Amino acid sequence: IEAQTRVAVVGETGSGKTTFAKLLTRLMDPTRGRVLLGDVPLASLSFASLRSRVVMVPQDGFLFDTTVADNVRYGRPDATDDDIQLAFTELGLLDWLETLPDGIRTAVGERGESLSVGEKQLVAIARAYVADPDLLVLDEATSAVDPATEVRLARALDSLTRGRTTLTIAHRLSTAEAADEVLVVDKGVVVQRGSHAELVAVPGVYADLHASWVNQSR
Repeated sequence: IEAQTRVAVVGETGSGKTTFAKLLTRLMDPTRGRVLLGDVPLASLSFASLRSRVVMVPQDGFLFDTTVADNVRYGRPDATDDDIQLAFTELGLLDWLETLPDGIRTAVGERGESLSVGEKQLVAIARAYVADPDLLVLDEATSAVDPATEVRLARALDSLTRGRTTLTIAHRLSTAEAADEVLVVDKGVVVQRGSHAELVAVPGVYADLHASWVNQSR
């Protein structure tokens, strides 16, 4: 994968998309071969180094039972309140932050129960933003969110991924269409790769998947 490109990984359920994310974050190690970050094998990095260079934003936007600020600070422990406030501003999320009763000092409750699914994703995105990783891994949420949060998520993700090497486990047609490159996975194997325009123009797994997405959106 070229540096500073946005890559979407697509495929049917059970095709092996999530395995990509697990390999890149070392939640799983390959049984053969190596995963390299630049020229450096991931297996040679310390846990602390890996976590600073590779950051994952999971589907559920997992949060701890503390404040918004402290949840963001897990991405970079030395981040000040001003750094965190700036992150929300640069992500275009200041309007959302101002809806919270205590701003970044708002307590989110156990597993972020006081926030919606989409709002938890916003905090997780801010956490990734302050971490400033070399590689960003996104497991796109499948849960429906309200229109206003959907717009905020799209805006924040665009800011987060711009100019950054990003691999997204894609569940939305728009994500695949906007990616610089699409990897199509079937039964654990990359069977196609190319841009959306290139892949949709030829018969194959991607064209079939694209047709299915279009039909579902009608």
